[in-house]
Amino acid sequence: MEQMKLLGMTVVLTILIWVGADSLVNQEVTVPVAFEVMPAADTNMLIEIDPAARSQFFEVQLTGPRRNAEVVQARDEPYVIRLRIPDLPSGSSTISLDKDMIEGATSEQFHELRKLSVVAIQPASLPVIVDRMVDADVDIVLRRLTLSYDDEPQLKRTVTNVRLRESTLSALTQSGQRPQIDIATDVERLLRSKPPGKSTTIQVALNTAQFGPDAVLNPDTVDVTATVRADRTTAEIPTVPIKPVVSFANLDKAYVAVGRDSTPLTLVTQTIRVSGPSEDVASLVRGETRAYGFIHLKEADLAELNVFKAWTPQFQLPPNIELAGQPEPIEFKLISVSHTGSSE
Repeated sequence: MEQMKLLGMTVVLTILIWVGADSLVNQEVTVPVAFEVMPAADTNMLIEIDPAARSQFFEVQLTGPRRNAEVVQARDEPYVIRLRIPDLPSGSSTISLDKDMIEGATSEQFHELRKLSVVAIQPASLPVIVDRMVDADVDIVLRRLTLSYDDEPQLKRTVTNVRLRESTLSALTQSGQRPQIDIATDVERLLRSKPPGKSTTIQVALNTAQFGPDAVLNPDTVDVTATVRADRTTAEIPTVPIKPVVSFANLDKAYVAVGRDSTPLTLVTQTIRVSGPSEDVASLVRGETRAYGFIHLKEADLAELNVFKAWTPQFQLPPNIELAGQPEPIEFKLISVSHTGSSE
């Protein structure tokens, strides 16, 4: 019995010694690694790996307990390790991949790497491009206007602010002038859908394309007011009816307008020339809209009877239409008519 106990203890001690010895055996392993870079602090720095090295894998040689090394070696995909980079000047730069930096990043991000030490990294440096977000004023301009205007476009503001990459701003300001946004094309595209001859205010979105994908404009719209000149035409409108009219105060009195030939002028027609937007004039010519004339007889006119006078008619025309010349005067005299039908 004592011999059996002694044998069992010997087996246990042997296993413990073997396990302990195994844990003390180090093994080296080389793993492929890809890097991502980000600012170490909350700054306006933008950092990215140089495109020429973006798809490159680095070889990181590790050493440590054999079991941990075997786990890492059995991984079937590369490690992607994020590196926090301290503030650097804008432009191209090279980051030295020292062992302490890589070891700190690997142990922080991957549990299985915490017991392994970094022996070497190949290549030993990482090319990066550093940029910054900056603010700049931008002029809003109208370079080439092609429409005809009664009132040319007026901008509510002529300057806006853009937040963009410093490298983009440097490229845009090589001439020494600050950047501009030309909105002429967008303004005239929107104005073409508005009625001509009327003052119109439109809101135009400002395009960030020239300032890069990260750019932000504030404000990002501008109001523009303009009056596009109407496409006008002139036409003759025949047989427009004209009637003498009196005010409400004289509706209880009866008058007759008589021409030189003693014929009552109950209704006179006249051909007039009008001008206006082409479509509005065409509607009037086609009879889709109407025009009529009147001669407004005032109190003084009604007091002067049996005297031939020339009156210039006035015309009621459709919206946007106006006379293209002076109408011809109409000559007649007024005769008072009693309710019994006799003239005075």
